[in-house]
Amino acid sequence: MIELCTSRLLLRPAQLGDAPHFALGVSDFAVARWLTPLPFPFTLAMANDWLRLAPQNGPDKSTFIIDLPGRGLIGCIALHHELGFWIARPYWGRGYASEAARAVINWYFSTSDRGHISASAHHDNHPSLRVKSKLGFVEVGRDMRFSHALQHNVPHVLTRLTRERWIGQEEKR
Repeated sequence: MIELCTSRLLLRPAQLGDAPHFALGVSDFAVARWLTPLPFPFTLAMANDWLRLAPQNGPDKSTFIIDLPGRGLIGCIALHHELGFWIARPYWGRGYASEAARAVINWYFSTSDRGHISASAHHDNHPSLRVKSKLGFVEVGRDMRFSHALQHNVPHVLTRLTRERWIGQEEKR
């Protein structure tokens, strides 16, 4: 069981007991509108299914619950084909997404030999794009993806973070 700790967060494997808080966070349209592959509304049954199918964490596929000790689940971060994350609205603007992503990126590059991490975001999801930019991701293209919550195609900004760029940044910290 892989767990990652930061100064404020515990990143841990998903558990079925997370379903109520997971469903509550993702069923807020202010969150869901940015999560291209997830349907809206997102029900408790969907959360149970999603958590049941969450992969065991490893460099090829990982899903971590973002747990704020004393509060519980405040979001989720996953690295499958791309890095993706969400934070429940009451916790926006506190740096939790950046903190969680930094830990996952450090873990990923230290446990795999892969040369880069890809990510994407809706073209107008400025907070997510800002987080990725602060982490060192650079734009490599654009495409259209179907948003299940919005029920139409949405322009996406495609980004990439190379191992070399990450290591160079971290050495300067």
